[in-house]
Amino acid sequence: MSSLEVDSIQLTFGGRSILSNIHLKCEPGDIVGILGRNGSGKSSLMKIIFGTLKAQHQSVRYNGRYTKQLFRIKDAVNFIPQDGLFMNYLTFNDLIRIFHLEASTDQLLGLQELKSNQHVKIGNLLGGMKKMVELLTLLYYSSNYVLMDEPFSYLSPVLIEKLIPHIERQSKKKGIILTDHQYQTVWSTANKRYILYNGNLKEIHQLEELEHYGYISVT
Repeated sequence: MSSLEVDSIQLTFGGRSILSNIHLKCEPGDIVGILGRNGSGKSSLMKIIFGTLKAQHQSVRYNGRYTKQLFRIKDAVNFIPQDGLFMNYLTFNDLIRIFHLEASTDQLLGLQELKSNQHVKIGNLLGGMKKMVELLTLLYYSSNYVLMDEPFSYLSPVLIEKLIPHIERQSKKKGIILTDHQYQTVWSTANKRYILYNGNLKEIHQLEELEHYGYISVT
């Protein structure tokens, strides 16, 4: 079984501490959910793990071996950032071929919204459907880990409901780390939950702890 572990991450911008002594471990079977306010460093943490952002200090270990750029290791990780990924002239059928997803076609096209749009160029899809195409492509593309930054934003409640079973299915053989502001969806989907608070990553076990950290208010 593969393993992904990060620790001792220190990141500052303009003299301000963004991330401080972060430690996180993920293995296949895990869905790690990270919550935090805007500007708390969630996206920066994902980029550090992926290897496209360098912190002042960091340790990223894949299968026990330190790596500076995880994305350079074959089949190690896929990253789905908030912004778009794919060229607008491609269709989902093109992506199936490019990313060798033929073995998963039945599962993917079982989603009626996707089946109906499989021949449509990505640039002509509505925002939520475009994001759904990107999410499912990289969820099913070969890798041991998937990083998902704000996967539920821009998706309708119906698409979120249909996306979650795919995340859960892929987590049986991959480790998944995701961030989002929809805390209830993150809470119900993840089996390990954290909040970034004042630069520190805190594991949370009860939903009420989010009020303690000022993330939600129940009053």
